[in-house]
Amino acid sequence: MRAFRLLELARQAELLRWRRMGRGLALQEAFGAAAAGFGLLAVLMLHLAAFIWLAPRLGPVPAALLLALADALLCGLLAWRASHPGPDRIALEARQVRDDALRAVGSEATSALALAPLLRNPAAREGIAKGIAGLGLAGLVLGLLSRRDP
Repeated sequence: MRAFRLLELARQAELLRWRRMGRGLALQEAFGAAAAGFGLLAVLMLHLAAFIWLAPRLGPVPAALLLALADALLCGLLAWRASHPGPDRIALEARQVRDDALRAVGSEATSALALAPLLRNPAAREGIAKGIAGLGLAGLVLGLLSRRDP
């Protein structure tokens, strides 16, 4: 029964991890969309104003080159931010809970598999029962397990 609870815990942790990862990807896409939107809309107006202001002072070609350099720097900064999301602490903890639960299920399954051949053998069951008869709870558990065998 404990194994099923651990598997359910692992499932819930994995679901939470995927939800959080999806949230992180959505934020990453939002930063990318913001970078694209800024690049397509707001910069057009700034370009026009800056070009009108710079052209008489520098000339049309140097003014255009200066604006292109500023655009490249701003685009690079926004693209870098979109491609480097921060770590999501909750998703990392959910992955750790999932891994711990699956590790515990694995160790329980290994223990059960090791005892299974002994419990199928009537002489081994009898010997184990005699050996742990002093431990009431362990004897009770072994008796319950041995009754389940066909």
